[in-house]
Amino acid sequence: MKSISITQKLIIGFILFIGLAGLVSFYAPYAKFEYEGTNALYIEDTDSLRVHWLTATSDIGFAELRTVEGGLIALKETTSGKVHQASFETQTKDLILRYGSKNGKQFTQKLTSSIELQASEFFEVASIYVIGDVHGRYNELINLLQKSKVIDADLNWIAGQAHIVFLGDLFDRGNDVTKVLWFIHNLEPKATKEGGLVHLVLGNHEIMTMSKDLRYLGAKEGAIAATYKVSYADMYHPTKSYLGKWLTSKPAVIKIDNAIFAHGGIIDLDTKSITEFNTTVNGYLQEPVFLDIIADAPDTLAYSRELWSQRYAFFYSPMSPFWYRGYVQSDTLQAQLNTMLRKYKAKVHIVAHTPLETITKRYNGKLLTTDLNEAATQLLVLKKKGKKYIPFKVDSEGELDDL
Repeated sequence: MKSISITQKLIIGFILFIGLAGLVSFYAPYAKFEYEGTNALYIEDTDSLRVHWLTATSDIGFAELRTVEGGLIALKETTSGKVHQASFETQTKDLILRYGSKNGKQFTQKLTSSIELQASEFFEVASIYVIGDVHGRYNELINLLQKSKVIDADLNWIAGQAHIVFLGDLFDRGNDVTKVLWFIHNLEPKATKEGGLVHLVLGNHEIMTMSKDLRYLGAKEGAIAATYKVSYADMYHPTKSYLGKWLTSKPAVIKIDNAIFAHGGIIDLDTKSITEFNTTVNGYLQEPVFLDIIADAPDTLAYSRELWSQRYAFFYSPMSPFWYRGYVQSDTLQAQLNTMLRKYKAKVHIVAHTPLETITKRYNGKLLTTDLNEAATQLLVLKKKGKKYIPFKVDSEGELDDL
């Protein structure tokens, strides 16, 4: 065997050093991420509950399931490591999950299996907070809600009987989507207890993730799914995951008094009522064909090409409420906007989806936009005066300005 010269050894060593340095440089940005608690909590929800979670250090995993009254259903421990999984056989509706590491941090999460389609119309609401696309920016979202006096330092609801509307696109781009979703899930009962209400309106990125379109997936979120050895879309499967079922129960359009909300914009829902449209969306999300609508071709043994094309058009048409940008990109659609508002007996349309530098008022105040170039740095506030809502915006410093 031919010997290697000192020069060759130095060259090989240098190459190895550069390669290692490159790997360190590549993975360095991910070292700052947190993965414990709701950062990475994933629950499969079929005939049983299968809980997946991560711990910051290697330890024996701990998972305990109780009724809300405190009765113990089961306690599980896993082998030592950072990646954990435990399954529970249960049909109980309301549950308390405690999970984490046996000798380290533990977290509590309330679960419910009574996830039903949310109502579409609401009345006599004096104040509404509205947030456009969040895209996984948890820290920015929490800061904005605290500065706006919606939540306190402990993430408790302090906005009284106000409503808050998250106008979709919680998913993609950012690195704390899972944590954002669990936060909103947990905020709902806190608001209800104080007389308020939390709304989540589905956006195009919710549709994309659940239908396996993952081209904008953030690095941390992708790493979570890879660690669990599942597709990221499976973590939000509309009928087989806990958060997927929760998302499926959310509306695509809501109306609060005379204000109508959609992620994109509404031309015509092609239904007599908002409720009818949301019921249709809810049903379509749970069809098997929904999971294949971005496939290259339909599985004609499972469903017809016609059905596959219809569902794709419903969820991915640029004219749908999930995608439409016309009102924001043009100032010549007053007649179209007026027709839509008259049909659904509304006075103002609030949208997200199309990012701008700031929250804006257009079409003589009949259209309000909430999506931002810098996500979750402003929110819209609607204060009722008589029968009319007066719009304001609040920035990440808590400064309130007229719109």
